Amino acid sequence: MGGEAMYDGEDEADAIAKEWGVEVDLLNSAHWELQSRDGHDGAHYGYFVSFDRGNDPAPLKALGLREGEYLREVSLNAFDRPDRDEDE
Repeated sequence: MGGEAMYDGEDEADAIAKEWGVEVDLLNSAHWELQSRDGHDGAHYGYFVSFDRGNDPAPLKALGLREGEYLREVSLNAFDRPDRDEDE
């Protein structure tokens, strides 16, 4: 299931599924890992989900990947959280 969490595994999968417009159960039916896209200058450019090649192709297709594709981009904003007041 999910890889290195940006804040925790369940929230991570929920954020990715929401951005892609799919059910989190569909995402979690595949084996995947979240990876960051960092430049040589150390700047952070976003994320991508890397799917294991051994996954059933049907869920990958439903997740928007074409045959033979195992990476899908996730926007830099996918994991943004609303600011919370410290008094909450």
